[in-house]
Amino acid sequence: MDTRIDTQLALERLQAPGTPVCNLCGGTEFGPGPGGRLGKDQLGPHCIACGSLERHRVSAGALQATHKGDLDWRRALLLGSEYGADPRWFASCATLPSAAAGSLPAALSGYGAGSVDFIGMIHLFEYLDNDRSGFAQLLRLLSPRGLLQVCFADPRARPWTAIQAGPAGSVRRWYGRDLERHFRCPGRRVGVTMHEAADPGTGAVLPVHFFHHQP
Repeated sequence: MDTRIDTQLALERLQAPGTPVCNLCGGTEFGPGPGGRLGKDQLGPHCIACGSLERHRVSAGALQATHKGDLDWRRALLLGSEYGADPRWFASCATLPSAAAGSLPAALSGYGAGSVDFIGMIHLFEYLDNDRSGFAQLLRLLSPRGLLQVCFADPRARPWTAIQAGPAGSVRRWYGRDLERHFRCPGRRVGVTMHEAADPGTGAVLPVHFFHHQP
């Protein structure tokens, strides 16, 4: 059996009406998040089996909802310390952690222009000292059909991106609904789509953004 569909089969077999199931590992046990945090309706957001939280499962759900049949040929990179996709969904997948908060993984320098078909990130741009430079670096790596999937700390909550001063490695900005303008997407000929997905664990609805080259 193709291991890339194991998780999906597990979900179909395990899920019963009203029973939360993690869409990354098929786990059905959830507990409080960091600091004892509970999610919507006082449900625990922390998957006991794989450690995922809402943002990880929402990222995975958005990706499956929009590109489920369009992943198994892609060369993928999952950046940072948090992942919202199963590496088995792709033809190949590298997981690249950053050496320190505030920077992209140094290993990206070894990838050529247009050599990657999918890049996934969760709450990473917020910490970069120069996020526009990082965005341009990632766009250079994307193939013509490539996707850059980003989960931001909910930009629906504010109209404009807010810069925050602080030491290296701390949060540098909170993004707003001006994402497309902030990253200068029209001038770069980059398309942006937002997909809202519900966390199968807590029911919380969060946005996930997809960037891609326009012809």
